[in-house]
Amino acid sequence: MKEILRRYRFIVEVIIGLILLLILACVVFIKQNSKLVKSLTIEAGTPMVSVEQFIKDKSMEGSYITDIASLDLQYLGRKEIQIEINDKIYTSYLETIDTIAPSASSVDQIIVKGETITADAFVTDIEDATKVTVSYKKKPNVSKTGNQEVVIVLEDSGGNQTELRANLAVLEVHPLVLEAGSGDKITTRDFIHEDNYTVSFETDLSKLDFERPNTHDVVLNVNGKSINSQIIIQDTTAPTAKVVHQETWREESIDAISFITDIIDATNVKTTYKEMPDFSLLGDQKVSILLEDESGNQTELTSTLTVKEDTEPPVIIGVRDKTCYIGEALSYRKGISVKDNKDEKVDLKIDSSSVNLKKEGSYPVIYTATDKAGNVATKEATITVKKFVVTEETLNKLTDEIIGKITTESMTKREVAYAIYKWVKKHLSYTGSSDKSDWMAEAYRGIKNGTGDCFTYYAISEALLTRAGIDNMLVTRVGGKTRHYWNLINCGDGWYHFDTCPNRDKMPTFMLTDAEVEKYTEYRGNNYYNFDRSLYPATPEE
Repeated sequence: MKEILRRYRFIVEVIIGLILLLILACVVFIKQNSKLVKSLTIEAGTPMVSVEQFIKDKSMEGSYITDIASLDLQYLGRKEIQIEINDKIYTSYLETIDTIAPSASSVDQIIVKGETITADAFVTDIEDATKVTVSYKKKPNVSKTGNQEVVIVLEDSGGNQTELRANLAVLEVHPLVLEAGSGDKITTRDFIHEDNYTVSFETDLSKLDFERPNTHDVVLNVNGKSINSQIIIQDTTAPTAKVVHQETWREESIDAISFITDIIDATNVKTTYKEMPDFSLLGDQKVSILLEDESGNQTELTSTLTVKEDTEPPVIIGVRDKTCYIGEALSYRKGISVKDNKDEKVDLKIDSSSVNLKKEGSYPVIYTATDKAGNVATKEATITVKKFVVTEETLNKLTDEIIGKITTESMTKREVAYAIYKWVKKHLSYTGSSDKSDWMAEAYRGIKNGTGDCFTYYAISEALLTRAGIDNMLVTRVGGKTRHYWNLINCGDGWYHFDTCPNRDKMPTFMLTDAEVEKYTEYRGNNYYNFDRSLYPATPEE
């Protein structure tokens, strides 16, 4: 029993000791904090109070231990503040409250019917120390056109409220639907029918294409606000056109567009046959043509097609009898043309196989033209070949004209001879044939036609040299596989070889000595300049 009492007494003493310690601590705490006010209250958003406002004894000085710069004075509620006085730390509290309702300005708004708009769109310049929410007192009816008053409620974190009133104009904005090609008289009234608004276009309509189906976004300015709408370009009008009658030949098809003229439509038009005509059927038949524009609008037109058979032969024009001279070139096709009622190009064949241009006589030439349908036309002409006789007077007249063009009175005979040499070489083209029966006739022909062989070169040279007063004579090759002709000339300083005919080595052959032609003959071979020296005067030795 004594042991139990002893233990009970011990427990009571411990409890009493703890109570005394707690009382002592409270006394110390109260004594310490009696230097500060219990708490201070400030309006949210106001500046932080000075440390002196926490100290009861104004004769004492203290400083903040708490980092007051980090305190959010817009946050409502109690904040612990520690202050140091005489090297001791004391605690107080700062209570942030919000009793001031928010302020703001209202803004009237314009929207398109059915468009959503939030409450904060009606207010601006909101001022409050705490966060403010914006809401409708009653949500506006955006499906009803016209003006309606909207009440906006602003509530801050302290529960303070402010009501603002604004006007909401709900517009009926109509998209404009136009037929392609008719966009020249558009006004703002096409989109907004009400008169009590100031409306203008922000979109430059002149830059829009109204000729083809499309949808264009358009922006209008309504009382200073941008409102979106659309211009819808559609094509519901079928194309129009005129029809023409067409003819074609059997088995020759023509395109459907050939039946159509003066097409009118805002877009491109495709032309097709409803059913393909029968181009093998002779006579008239009805043809149905379909016109379809880019929007699918169609027009059906009817015309007549006549299919013809080509039974008419072509016509050969210009066929006539001709006269030419032996050795003269003759063009059988010159001046001849063919016309046909159907074909632009007709095959023309000329049979001149019976003509002998080297022998006098009359010869037939057959002209045959055949069109694509097989129709044939034939014409015959007679070619009369005569021996060409040139008089000295005729040849002199021709050579005088040439000499007058290539020489002057001040030239020496050698210079005149060289001018003749150059003219003959340039004027003639070598063809390998000539009439050697009459040198005057061959000279005349060669000058006129500009073609011939070595005999032609010789003959023209003789005619020109003789008329220029330069002595000359014919030299003929001896031996060799072919004959060759050239001139000897004397300009007053002796006889020299003069050959205007071209050679394969392009060697100059003006005023050559016997030694020079002999040397060239040895080089070229084939007795090129081999001749009977006993028949001709010797050239000077140079």
